[in-house]
Amino acid sequence: MEATLITDLPFLDAAATEAPVVTPTLPPAVIASRLQRAWATALFYLTDARLLWRFMRSGARMQLAKTHIEELKHAYYGALQVKKVAHVDGRYFREYFAPGMPSPAYDTYIASTVNRLVPFRGDADTLNLVFLAITKKCPLACEHCFEWDALNQKEVLSRADIQDMVAQFQARHVTQIFFSGGEPMLRVNDLVAVVEAARPGTDFWVFTSGFNFTRDNAQRLKRAGFTGVSISLDHHEPAQHNAFRGSPDAYANAVQAAAHAHAAGLVVNLSLCVTQDFTTPANLLAYAALARQLGVTFIQILEPRAVGHYAGQAVDLSHAQVALLEEFYLEMNYGPDYLDWPMVHYYGYHQRRMGCGGAADRFLYVDTDGDLHACPFCQKKSGSALCSSKGGSLDAALASLKTRGCHPFAQASM
Repeated sequence: MEATLITDLPFLDAAATEAPVVTPTLPPAVIASRLQRAWATALFYLTDARLLWRFMRSGARMQLAKTHIEELKHAYYGALQVKKVAHVDGRYFREYFAPGMPSPAYDTYIASTVNRLVPFRGDADTLNLVFLAITKKCPLACEHCFEWDALNQKEVLSRADIQDMVAQFQARHVTQIFFSGGEPMLRVNDLVAVVEAARPGTDFWVFTSGFNFTRDNAQRLKRAGFTGVSISLDHHEPAQHNAFRGSPDAYANAVQAAAHAHAAGLVVNLSLCVTQDFTTPANLLAYAALARQLGVTFIQILEPRAVGHYAGQAVDLSHAQVALLEEFYLEMNYGPDYLDWPMVHYYGYHQRRMGCGGAADRFLYVDTDGDLHACPFCQKKSGSALCSSKGGSLDAALASLKTRGCHPFAQASM
């Protein structure tokens, strides 16, 4: 197999002694200045207007597109107005699942959004984002791992497979690809090679526990063309996170990865699985304060699902806990006291109001065998992304996936 993998995988000993961790205080990415936020917001407005004119080419069609875009924004945000903006390495970011501006990826993202509302190009591609699992290998034993049954089995995907899938998704205007696993940093050489070979128009991210995310590797990812890193950090207390991940080094690795990514000019997201025990007002605020100290741009809230390592367990949050998460999401993103804190991405808030955009509507998941699923937590094989090597059709596989939709939520209507 043409793949560069760390072959002597040093599995981590959960019983080892935890070393003390000094959490650094890093410069903020989210803009604190009201004037700078206003400037960035105006820049988004002008860029969107320019792109809209370029796509529509007439005043009447441009007005029609603007009307539909406002309807879409209202369905997603309600009466809320996006206020926060982050600035990282010359680009501005307002949403975790949207590319930064200015960039070819942002232009393509706006084009796909407009095209599904007022068609102006020959295709009907609406897929924006792909989660692409590239390895079964991982040194951790995470409590919630959704790939638990495949973990540390024989690898399937070669570097050529990954390159082929990336090229096919780019041809369908996908503007964000998140590499996951397992632990994708075990294949850092392949990550670098794949992204170096990709064409412009896509923001590339890597999901990691922080394992093997050294200063040198962070800089290699940045030079190759990566936009950001999503670091799994599931508690503000080191011992709690280490227990959740099954390693005494997990917290230190995550914090160190955030520092290395920040120094390299990568956008940093902290990914948090909010368990029943974790979801309290005190824990949420303490976690946000830690994220602020680390200078991260986004916090992603993931609800636990009874799949993978959690299969058969009663892990769903209570209605009161979901309500608490929604209150936290609203306060952190729109409250006047938190305008310079990291932005919170809680897709569950929007899924409950306008449906889910998974299952190849706006995003999908490709597992470590190359098979397509609605999302990482709605796993039911629906064709393969390895169509060129298997003689199938990716378009047919995507169409089949769309008909199945998301399991716990209705399909998005816009």
